[in-house]
Amino acid sequence: MTFEMPKYTAPDFTKDFFVNAPNATLVEVTKEGVSPANYHALSVFPEYFKINNKWVLATESRMDTVCVAIDELGKERVEIVEFRNLKVGDKVVVGRKEDGSEGIYVYTQGFLEDSQEADTFAFRSGRSRETAFSIDYDKLYEILKNEKENNGYVTWVLGTAVSLDKGSREAIEKLIREGYVDSILCGTSFAAFDLECGVFGTTWGQETFIKEQNTLGNYYETINMAREAGSIEELVKSGKIKDGIMKACVECNVPFVLSGTIRDRFTLPGTYNDVYEAQDAMRVHTRKTSTIIMVSTILFTIATGNMTPSYNEFDGIIRPVYMYTVDIQEFAVNKLSDRGTLTATSVVTNTQDFVKNIGRALT
Repeated sequence: MTFEMPKYTAPDFTKDFFVNAPNATLVEVTKEGVSPANYHALSVFPEYFKINNKWVLATESRMDTVCVAIDELGKERVEIVEFRNLKVGDKVVVGRKEDGSEGIYVYTQGFLEDSQEADTFAFRSGRSRETAFSIDYDKLYEILKNEKENNGYVTWVLGTAVSLDKGSREAIEKLIREGYVDSILCGTSFAAFDLECGVFGTTWGQETFIKEQNTLGNYYETINMAREAGSIEELVKSGKIKDGIMKACVECNVPFVLSGTIRDRFTLPGTYNDVYEAQDAMRVHTRKTSTIIMVSTILFTIATGNMTPSYNEFDGIIRPVYMYTVDIQEFAVNKLSDRGTLTATSVVTNTQDFVKNIGRALT
């Protein structure tokens, strides 16, 4: 399979409808963190806003946020802002019509080829255990090769299952060292289990994982060691970690964001235990991500998918952001699309096998 980046075709803004459309209505914020009424909430699709008679594309977009317009003449642009981050004086775009008639245009056709414009019926066109995913794997291999060759930014969102299995753990480590991982978003348990294996050679205290006989002794001892060292980076530098994902991240300068949950009993140093701080740290990476792969973690997948646009601008070129959501449960992969992230490719499979397949194909 030869990979070719889809070309983006912008709307024809010379058409009378766009020329005659009004400028977007802007209303200033009067109370920090509170949006003006009738605000326009963004989607995952390309969106344009008419400011000073100029149609401006929102980049680094995010679902369910607001558009703050910078209307300085000749320097028109828009910023995508979470409601909680609104400041007094910010000029928010208001209006609920998305067809251009209120200076707001949501555009879903930018990457479609002519042959894709007509709806067609296809048997088993959904995503389930009965779907053949070989074409998806082949395309993903080519996408990742292209990202590596062209300085893309690949973010992996990883659940604990990946670090519980020796083969998938080794596969992610190799992918990091081979340059196919630019950032990792995960929970503290993902990192802690990986570090436990790196220190003790065990998972849940066992060299051979048997769920019914688990013990968390080595798990918490590993967290203790990291807290005593002061950080995961310092623990890796101490030489106590023999191998693994976190060791590879530190040695290859691949950033990772650890986010806590309400059920965490004891977290690694560097874990974000404030949800807004965690979101902001994750958003640093989703803003610049060109391909995102979300594996075996429902809540992180939904959170990350909803803060990642279906497109972005890289080196002046508008291109799609490739999104993959992978889980053994159909419910898990479909949950993301149910919540509005319609552009993700879903793969229903054992996630450990998925990661090992990627590792074998690329390393």
